[in-house]
Amino acid sequence: MRRLVILLILLAMLAAPAAATAPDSAILDEDFEDGVDVFNSSAWGMLELETGHEGAGLRTVIPAGEHWGGSGHWYFEDHDLAEPEELYFRYYVRFPEGFYIEPFNRGKLPGFGGLYTYNCLGNRPSTPEEPCFSARMLFSRTYPSCGQPGYPEGPDDKTLIGYYVYHLDSPETRGDIWTWDPDVATLDHGPWYCVEGHIDLNTPGVHDGVLEGWVDGVPAFDRSDIAFRRADEGWIKIKSFWFDVYYGGDPSLVTNEIQFDSLAFGPERIGCDDAAVYNPPFRDDDDSVFEEDIIWLSDTGITRGCNPPVNDEYCPDQPVTRGQMAAFLARALDLSTPADSDRFVDDDDSEFEADIEALADADITRGCNPPVNDRYCPDRPVTRGQMAAFLTRALNLNPPPDSDRFSDDDESEFEADIEALSKAEITLGCNPPVNDQYCPGEAVTRGQMAAFLHRALG
Repeated sequence: MRRLVILLILLAMLAAPAAATAPDSAILDEDFEDGVDVFNSSAWGMLELETGHEGAGLRTVIPAGEHWGGSGHWYFEDHDLAEPEELYFRYYVRFPEGFYIEPFNRGKLPGFGGLYTYNCLGNRPSTPEEPCFSARMLFSRTYPSCGQPGYPEGPDDKTLIGYYVYHLDSPETRGDIWTWDPDVATLDHGPWYCVEGHIDLNTPGVHDGVLEGWVDGVPAFDRSDIAFRRADEGWIKIKSFWFDVYYGGDPSLVTNEIQFDSLAFGPERIGCDDAAVYNPPFRDDDDSVFEEDIIWLSDTGITRGCNPPVNDEYCPDQPVTRGQMAAFLARALDLSTPADSDRFVDDDDSEFEADIEALADADITRGCNPPVNDRYCPDRPVTRGQMAAFLTRALNLNPPPDSDRFSDDDESEFEADIEALSKAEITLGCNPPVNDQYCPGEAVTRGQMAAFLHRALG
C-alpha cells in the first residue's frame, strides 16, 4: 500500500508541466561525425580525422615546402540567412606533437570573413573602391611580439594564437597581428584546446568595433576600438565564417598538420561545454531511439548521468547493472533506506548500497543466489527477464490469466512478470515490428531502461 501511495504522488508530480528550455541559438553545430563536407563547393583541403576532440574531427595538412593547408567558406547567403553584424564562434584545435614553426614565421587559422572583393587577404588592404574586412585567427612561433626583431623566440613545442586582422587602420601591405595574452593563449603541442572568438562590427565610420577571444573559457583578448567599415559601408556585414589554414611568410619546412573539432557559431557565446552541439542534458543520446525517454528520466531526477562528476553523458548502449537498477527504482519510487539494514553480504563497497537495501526493504528484490539470497550481485547486468520481475513487484502488477503474448518466454522463470509488463504496455517486445518475442535472457541497456520506466511511470 505504501508503494502505491508513493507511486501516485510521483505520477501527480510528473503530470505537472516541465520547465521550458531555451532553443539552441547556434547557426551551425558541426561535430564532423558525418564527414567534412561542410563549407562551400570550392572548399578544399578538409580531411577527415578519425579521432577528434569528441568522436571524429577535421584535419588539414600543410605539405613541406608549401603554404596552404586548406580553405573554405560557410556563406550565410548560401543558407538563405541574413549576413550578421555580430557573431561568436567556437572550435577545438590541436597542434600535434612535432608541429613546427620556423622562427619569425606564423600562419592563419579559421575566423571571420567579410570578403566582398579580392582584398583583405594576400597583403591587400581594404580600399574605398574595394572595401572589405577579415579577422582570421593566427598561429605563431615567436612571442610576445609575434616575430618582431629583438624579441626571443618561443620554444618548438608551443604555439601562440591570436587574430590576424584587415581593418581600416591595418598596415598597407598586410593584416594587423594581434596576439592574445601569452599566459592564456600559448598552446602546448598535443592537447586539445577550446578557442572562442567574438566580433561585433563597428558603427560605420566609428571606431567602436569589437574583437574578443577566449581559450578554454579564460579571457585572452579584448579590443573595442576597431574600424572595419567606413561611414558609407554599412552594407558590409559578416559574409562568411572563413575556414582558412595557411603557413607563412616562408614555406613550411616540414609537413605540418592542424586538427579541428566541434565547430559552432551563432549570435550568442557558445562556450566550451559543447552546449550548442547536442540536445541537453546529455551529449551521447541525440541519435538514440530512446532520447525522449532519457530526457524524461533526467527531468524527473531518476538519472543523473553515467560520467560523474560532469554527468553530461547517459551511456544509452551500456548494460544496466543491478546496482544501477536499484538506484533507478529507489529514486523513481522515493524509497527510503531502513536504519541499520544490511541484508546482503556483497554490497558493502557498492555506491548503491543504500538503494539496494531500500529495494530489499520494499520487497522489490530478494537477492541473486536463491535459496539463500544473501547476495545482491550489484555489478551483474540486469536481464530483461529480471527487469520484468523488478517492475512487476515495484508496481504491484498482476499477470493476466491465460496470457501468452511472447513465443520465447515459456521456459523463463519470469514468464508471469513478462506477461504482466505486456498487459500494462510497459513492454512492446524485442523484435519490431512483429514483436512476438521478449528476449528474457538479454541484458537491458540503459536506453531500454529509460523506455521501461517512462512507460511505467510517465
